This record gives sequence, C-alpha cells and structure tokens, in this order.
Amino acid sequence: MASSTQCQADSSREFGPTERDTARAEELALAIAAKKGCMESFEQLVARLEGRLYAFLYQKTSNHHLTQDLLQSTFVSAYRKLHRYNPQYAFTTWIYTIASRLAINHFRRKRLLESEHADGVTHTTPSSELIASEKAESVWSRARALLTGNQFAALWHFYGEDRNLAETADVMNKSVGSVKVLLHRARLKLAELLPTNDTH
Repeated sequence: MASSTQCQADSSREFGPTERDTARAEELALAIAAKKGCMESFEQLVARLEGRLYAFLYQKTSNHHLTQDLLQSTFVSAYRKLHRYNPQYAFTTWIYTIASRLAINHFRRKRLLESEHADGVTHTTPSSELIASEKAESVWSRARALLTGNQFAALWHFYGEDRNLAETADVMNKSVGSVKVLLHRARLKLAELLPTNDTH
C-alpha cells in the first residue's frame, strides 16, 4: 500500500501543478461554451487572458497604444474565428498564435512601408521582403501540415516567436520536459520530410 501511495505522489508531481491543470480545464470549458455561442463565456476568457496577452504583446511592441490596438484586434479575430478552434488543443495556444500573427503582420507592413519611402540606398526592397516572407510562410505551412498540433505549436513558439523553453512551456500549459520532447520530435519529422535547400 505504501508503494502505491508513493507512486500516486510521484505521478501527481510528474503531471505538474494542479492550479495550472485547473485553469486550463476552466479555459477549455469556457472556450467550448463560447464556440457554441455563449458571449458571457467569451467575455470571461477575455477577462482571464487580457493581462497575460497584454504583457506578451508589449514585449514585442514596447508601445502601450499599439499593444492595446493589437490586443483588441486579437480578441476580435479570435471571436470571429471561434468556429475554427479545435478543443483538442489549449485555448491559450490558439489565441497566442493569433496575437503573434497580428504583431508579425503589423511589423511586416511597417518594414515594407519604410522600404518604400526610403531613398533607395538600401539592401532590402519591398519585393525582397515579400519573397522572404513568402518563403518563411511556405515553410511554416508545410510544417503545419506535417506535424501534430502540439508539435507545430511548440516549434512556432520556440522558433517563430523566439521564446525560451520555459516561456514556451508556460504558453502551452506544459512542462519544460514535454516541450523538449515535442521540439525534438518536430525537428526529426521535419528533417525526414522537408527537402534541404542548401544555397551555400
């Protein structure tokens, strides 16, 4: 009996803090209800996540007003796309991805405008920016098709968003060990299935 109790204790430690699991379950329940049309559930999700999302976006922008704009756009976009949300995955991963893309698109447009208004003495042109972004988007599109949802999310947060392991684990509501495994499997799968294009 003692060994059984010990196993249960070890198992509970292995699966991480109960608070995180509870929060994730609550957010999942709210997301499912919101997907079914419950506005109150979506408003509760906004209240729970806006602080964390604001901090996440502010790290990218360092601008309060821009962060507020992106935050509002994130929630509007999430509400419009709720029908696409897959409850098999954490709602936080899904909405952080939306926020990330909005921020990336904002700065991409800004760089293109700056290039267009430059005096021409620049190595980067709007066309080269677009070609580079299209290649990057192509790689991510192929990765999304090849990987599981969690593998892609780990890869995106770690490489696409330049987060460290701890930050990636926090966003995905997983342990650092789980994220390491996901990244390892994702890299192996991509190495096997994606052709290498060496330009050197």
